Amino acid sequence: MPNGRDPEFWAKVLALAIFLLGIGLMLLVFLWAANLFNEIGVGKEIAFQTNPSERTPLAEWLIHWLIKVALLFVLGYIASLIAARGANLYLVTRTRQRGEE
Repeated sequence: MPNGRDPEFWAKVLALAIFLLGIGLMLLVFLWAANLFNEIGVGKEIAFQTNPSERTPLAEWLIHWLIKVALLFVLGYIASLIAARGANLYLVTRTRQRGEE
């Protein structure tokens, strides 16, 4: 190669970058989940209101909270797929290099 690097080196770099991107996305999802679960106190305050006509905000809050939980689950699943793809790409470059030796 003219630049002195073989293609397997760049494949490993790309695989590690994809893996680290997936790990970073999972950390971001975990931080969002921690913030979301800290909002449970808000739901408790709404639930203990004495006026029954003010119970509708509790139902709205619960629906929004459940939607957020579902979205966080989907985002975490996608982030883990990205990290797994990066790990698989890295393993493929290692096995290909061992097979050529």
